[in-house]
Amino acid sequence: MRILARFNGPNGEIRVLEEASTGARHYQEGGVSQSSVLAGGEADVAYVSLMATLLENSANALLFGCGGGALATMLHRRASRVVVVDANPISFQLARVFFWMPNGVECVTADMRNFVCTERRTFDAIGIDVGGPRFSYEAVLQPATIARVRGALSAHGRIAVNISCDVPDDPVPGRIADRFKAEGLEVWAFTENAASSELNVVILASARREAPSALAEIAGESWSLARLNGGRRINRRRQMAAEGR
Repeated sequence: MRILARFNGPNGEIRVLEEASTGARHYQEGGVSQSSVLAGGEADVAYVSLMATLLENSANALLFGCGGGALATMLHRRASRVVVVDANPISFQLARVFFWMPNGVECVTADMRNFVCTERRTFDAIGIDVGGPRFSYEAVLQPATIARVRGALSAHGRIAVNISCDVPDDPVPGRIADRFKAEGLEVWAFTENAASSELNVVILASARREAPSALAEIAGESWSLARLNGGRRINRRRQMAAEGR
């Protein structure tokens, strides 16, 4: 692994690393991995690929959190008009120079909580992948902020939110999911089936009626799929097996 660049970031030193054998690149900030991108710009992280699948086929997409820009790159290449919002403008420069993010991606420097207060456009797809050292999902994704994000979603759009968990029974994804449920959205949770110290939960909050079988196919063997229903989770795979489907 060789170091391509070092910068001072708001949460510590930012380093761009490259694997000599594959050309894959990594974005680290404050010692925490923010992105892993294959040579050319595709994500090398399972949850980013999942989010891209959930948000594709959208005319326009709004993304909160840039990192290496892989999600923005993938949606742009799948014919979406992409707006990416990040409080750290260095991220945009790094994504373009080192991680192959196209110039056609619109970049806005802003805190997501401020952006949703003033933005008047609506979007078919909204992705939220924010985090970092000492980050609190519950503090940032307050009910008022989620209500404004909901207001930026088009009539049949989807919102995908990544939450990084330290333990399998972390209560934070459920609490955030409940906040989206309170906005009248259909809410599903994809929980990573990974034997590691850190796992990801991707929340899908949808303004449309989703087909459970289609979501189960997207989940595959890598993710456990559950629907939030009235404040509790239903494991969709177990329910379908019990019903003989």
